Amino acid sequence: MNLKTSFPKGVQSSEVLFSLPYDLNDRAQPVSGHLCVTDSEILVYLNNELKSRYYIDDFSEFKCEQLVGSSMMIGELKSGESIAFCIFRQQEFLRYAELCKLLDYYARTGRLITETPEDEPCCPKCGMPLEGAKECPFCANKTGLFIKLIKRVKPYRKYFIIALICTVFEQILWLIVPNITRMIIDDYVTPKNTDWVGFFVLCGLLVGLAALSCIPNSMNMRCSFKVALNMGKDLREDVFAKSERMSLSAVTKKTAGELIRRVSGDAAKLESFVTEKGKDFVVQAISLIALMAILFVMNWKLALLTVVPIPFVFLLTKKLFHTMAVRYTRVWRNMTDHDSVLHDILNGVRVVKAYGTEVQEIQKYTGYSLKAARACVRAEIVWYLTIPFAEFVMTVGNYLVLLFGGRLILDGGMKLGELVQFTTYVAMLYDPIRWFIHIPKEFSDAAVSASKVFEVLEDESSLKEAENAVESEISGEIELKNVYFGYREYAPVLKDITMKINKGEMIGIVGHSGVGKSTLINLILRLYDVTDGQILIDGRDIRSYAQKSLRSQIGVVLQETFLFDGSVLDNICYAKPDATFEEVVRAAKIANAHDFVTKLPDGYNTRVGNKGYQLSGGERQRIAIARAIIHDPKIIILDEATASLDTETEKQIQEALGRLTEGRTTIAIAHRLSTLSGADRLAVLDKGKLAEFDTHDNLMRKHGVYYGLVMAQRRTTKMRGQKQAAEV
Repeated sequence: MNLKTSFPKGVQSSEVLFSLPYDLNDRAQPVSGHLCVTDSEILVYLNNELKSRYYIDDFSEFKCEQLVGSSMMIGELKSGESIAFCIFRQQEFLRYAELCKLLDYYARTGRLITETPEDEPCCPKCGMPLEGAKECPFCANKTGLFIKLIKRVKPYRKYFIIALICTVFEQILWLIVPNITRMIIDDYVTPKNTDWVGFFVLCGLLVGLAALSCIPNSMNMRCSFKVALNMGKDLREDVFAKSERMSLSAVTKKTAGELIRRVSGDAAKLESFVTEKGKDFVVQAISLIALMAILFVMNWKLALLTVVPIPFVFLLTKKLFHTMAVRYTRVWRNMTDHDSVLHDILNGVRVVKAYGTEVQEIQKYTGYSLKAARACVRAEIVWYLTIPFAEFVMTVGNYLVLLFGGRLILDGGMKLGELVQFTTYVAMLYDPIRWFIHIPKEFSDAAVSASKVFEVLEDESSLKEAENAVESEISGEIELKNVYFGYREYAPVLKDITMKINKGEMIGIVGHSGVGKSTLINLILRLYDVTDGQILIDGRDIRSYAQKSLRSQIGVVLQETFLFDGSVLDNICYAKPDATFEEVVRAAKIANAHDFVTKLPDGYNTRVGNKGYQLSGGERQRIAIARAIIHDPKIIILDEATASLDTETEKQIQEALGRLTEGRTTIAIAHRLSTLSGADRLAVLDKGKLAEFDTHDNLMRKHGVYYGLVMAQRRTTKMRGQKQAAEV
């Protein structure tokens, strides 16, 4: 979001951090004013003249207050006095609200953030948006990217070197062929020599060379295949492993289709490029140098005619490089969108069928498929309109050689066989040149994939593992001290949360939707790190625990249960793969799942299908509870674990949850407040703050936020009952 939209006369952009216009005075009359912020002051201008100056350090809070048809920016001084900075029309409200969040963060932490995450970072060289990447795919050091890729061949360098040697040897064999051809023409064909033995020996040599070349060619293909297969496997595994280890905030910024493309499509493209083009680059470079040397030794004048057009061709293809990089990046984006849409449609097939929107989804997919195809066509068409011209320019040298070589033959300065040998070498010379001409196209395409793959591989997780991370058993005491958290650092969702949960205690978290309940449990799981403050488990900051050790001792049962496409047994054992069958059955019995599992066609070996949709919602939930039980956690988190279930199923699940939470520290979220009747205490969140924290009875006596929630829910339940009675 741009917070430097206009400036007072005489004030330069570099002189202030933020500058926004305001257009009303305190009598709602139109004026022309600006509010500017430096690293220490707030400056208010009216009609381009400085009207007021305030020090940011003097304020404790900043906020925007909506009026009728306009809004006002207000600051609360540490002395308790309020200052109205300016009044502005509603179209500026979002910018001023964002500015207030930045200033609020400064007042609390002493640090002023000058760039907001909503501002799309751009490449300083070309101005293209970075789209979450650290480097621009167009301006990044392409050589550096491919050096990183070539290093990945190191474990298989033996096979790579063998393939390289075989290819070079094969090229050397073919370099001998034109020399034998010259001997056949000049020694036998032109003089009509009837020495058939010599003639057939030379012809036999040609056949023998062709047969001999099959041996290095076969070894080359075999070794290249091994390198490609193993390198591709390693690359895919590394990208997938890094995707799994990325922080939740980093993963949620990328679609499933985008990550799938990086793991499969981009990795496959790079394995092909490195193993084929990397080896061919060496071979073609050697061939080019060798052939140029041979031509200049044979006849330097004709050799010069051969190479005259080549610099123009390379200059033309170099000019195309940036254009191709831009177009292949568009191809990548469109293919990613295509993959994401396909992934969503296939995963949501039950919803599609339920609403009968198959035609709509087919049309939607067709649109994305067509867009991706058009992007590919646009990328290729520039190349294929230009390259035929480049190839024509390149072969002009061949025509010049035939013209002047023919005159040399007629004048007696060259034999026919020598000219045939020379032109054969010229034709062979054009093969590596053609290869190098096409390399910018291949290079541009692979560079886009390389930048996307290394963006994942080199991602630095926002959740840093402590140097001496502790792996120890926890007992379950949790304490939050002045916890602040915001997905944007300066815009907290949770503010100054302080509470202590004793070992074995059950705490209910309640509040309106969007107040930060799920965010709070994500912080306890350390899926995100707090912006400010501390979360302690057993008196130790959770950031000092090894992440795997911490999460292995916390069990989670969510409202939307996810089961993997495997058997019931596999899903229950997910948190403890080495569990015995007896442990699985015991967990299933505690979760009230054993009875229905034994009635399934294959019992515990029954496949649950994609996301477990072959089971009912209640059955999936009980499998999830069994999974949590076998996990044997010290802390249990229940996030709407009994929502949207019928009364009988809810009763069974409540019984299972009662057994699960027995003796364990439990944190439960529920919109239906009656389900938290067994909680020892209730934490009531309101506007991101801990409004109340006490027992149900005490909270009801206080007539505060919790009391209001309970009364509102009772009225809603009563109205539903009356409506149902009226319908009957």
